[in-house]
Amino acid sequence: MHNLVAMIRRSALSGPFATAFVTRFGSAVLGFLTLLAASRLLSTYEYGVYVFLFSIGSGVGLVAVLGQHNLLLKHYRMDGASAAANGVLVRHNLVWLGLALALLLGTGSVLILAERSLPDPYDRLHLAFAFAAVFAVSEYLQNFFRIHRRFALALLPREIIWRGGCAVMLYLGSLAGVLYGATEAMELVLALFIAATAFQLVHLVRLHGADIRPGRPGAAPAEQGAERTAWRSQSLFFTANNGLHALSLYLETVIIGAVLGMEEAAFYFVALRYATLLLLPVAAIDTVGLPMIAARIQAADWPGVQRLVARLSFASFLISVAGALAMLVVGPYALALFKPDFVAHIDVLSVLCLSSVVGAFFGPGVSLLMIGGGSASCSSATQCCSAPTASCSAASPTSWACSGSRSRASS
Repeated sequence: MHNLVAMIRRSALSGPFATAFVTRFGSAVLGFLTLLAASRLLSTYEYGVYVFLFSIGSGVGLVAVLGQHNLLLKHYRMDGASAAANGVLVRHNLVWLGLALALLLGTGSVLILAERSLPDPYDRLHLAFAFAAVFAVSEYLQNFFRIHRRFALALLPREIIWRGGCAVMLYLGSLAGVLYGATEAMELVLALFIAATAFQLVHLVRLHGADIRPGRPGAAPAEQGAERTAWRSQSLFFTANNGLHALSLYLETVIIGAVLGMEEAAFYFVALRYATLLLLPVAAIDTVGLPMIAARIQAADWPGVQRLVARLSFASFLISVAGALAMLVVGPYALALFKPDFVAHIDVLSVLCLSSVVGAFFGPGVSLLMIGGGSASCSSATQCCSAPTASCSAASPTSWACSGSRSRASS
């Protein structure tokens, strides 16, 4: 732990790390203020509907980014000679995102027509798909600005301004007499989310506007074809990983709401958010740590990767254990803030907290495998090794995965 702190203090990332850490914790606090405002202003049933729609939208949005934020993290280069290649990559990302958005918005439009025959709350599902579309774009933009080490621009619009603004908007809506239930709450939250994401999108266009305009020539045809074949394959693996991640985060709430009822979903969502607080150290450390890990992988510095991952994982685990012990003490009072009857289910919160500590112990395992080439199949890696391109050199993660696979096969 001491070595990790010393390394961060000596590096140029001490300021960005502090920004990421404070922003992640501030995001959690503001997110809870929004949930608390919604629980106080809505009935238990309508609050359950709100978290039901929110969970569906967040989960679908995490899948709908189609792994392009991970692809960007793996292949985007910050050296001056890679500007053209970065432009091709960003354009590829936006094409995939555009297809996902078209599918989401098309599905939402069909749902609007079909919802007249659906029971409550399924007659409001179009709001969840609209939220998913904005969430997918926001997730991509966060990673884009993280790579540029512009952590304030990456995190503040969504994690601070949007989350904090949602609580204010809900209270203002209640005072104005327009907040009748979950539908209006989702509409207010969605409107502010669109504004925060549009702000980030403007900055993306300023950096890569020339690269994404129609008709712009890309890389050489041979190189472009080889790169995009690898990108498509990796995007599928990233999407599958995001799907599993979304299921672990949101599926339980959706199932509980659909099977047991909206009131039960309301409690479970609150308990799960409290348990997720223990993973904030992992998220904050990953925000800065994963780009550092990716840089070492690109340089084939495997001992450096191992040392960095070990230190980051150890720090995350220690902080999460301390948080779990604190949650055992304040848990009943924390649940009572939302609804007094939630306290009767404190045992559920304890189990969820234990699960978060176990997750923190293993550190950024899946993310590390994804950016390190662990998602690549042997066939695609072999093709890359046999015909390396500018983005798939002998020191690249995919080539390393391929050479490792060959060594194991030959032995």
